[in-house]
Amino acid sequence: MPISWKGTIQQYAGRLHRLFADKKEVQIYDYVDIHLKMLERMYGRRLNGYASIGYKAKSGSVAADSIDIIFDNSSFLSVFNNDILAATREILIVSPFVTRRRAVQMLQHLEIAVRNGSRVVVITRPPEDYRETDQVALQGSLAILQDAGIQMIFRPNIHQKFAVTDQRIVWYGSINLLSFGSAEESIMRLESPAIASELMKTVYNS
Repeated sequence: MPISWKGTIQQYAGRLHRLFADKKEVQIYDYVDIHLKMLERMYGRRLNGYASIGYKAKSGSVAADSIDIIFDNSSFLSVFNNDILAATREILIVSPFVTRRRAVQMLQHLEIAVRNGSRVVVITRPPEDYRETDQVALQGSLAILQDAGIQMIFRPNIHQKFAVTDQRIVWYGSINLLSFGSAEESIMRLESPAIASELMKTVYNS
């Protein structure tokens, strides 16, 4: 059944950590319905719980030495920027909120991706979704991205938080990739064309 509290995650996982002869690995299979906002949000909280006890993320065919892992707000950016620089075709970033500080922080890597021929698309909320006092600052942040050749698409009340590069590498979790949030937030990186396709459908077909 859906759960989200970190303490419950730790309690459930702890039962799997009991010693047993020849046991070398613990795997937890977790399912998320990305089409229902409440269930997706609960999954994001569970992801935080997994990260707090040292779990890595793994998709169906991930090699054992893959760098796929659950990152927190302070550790994801350098690896995410490397994926941006490695992209050869398309970068999609879905971030409900955008701040000037994060936009400037990522601008250099996004500009290089554009110059290298990648199509960079950012899907975010329109200015009307922000408080009136924040709209001027937002317009400046959006202008920074647009001037770099990044395509902006606006979706009112969007809640998804993810990125996809070359329709293959997926970043998915509770972190707004183009803004700053809570230290408790986390995001996982995995390689899965199938998951990438499903996530892209949720925003391009809406």
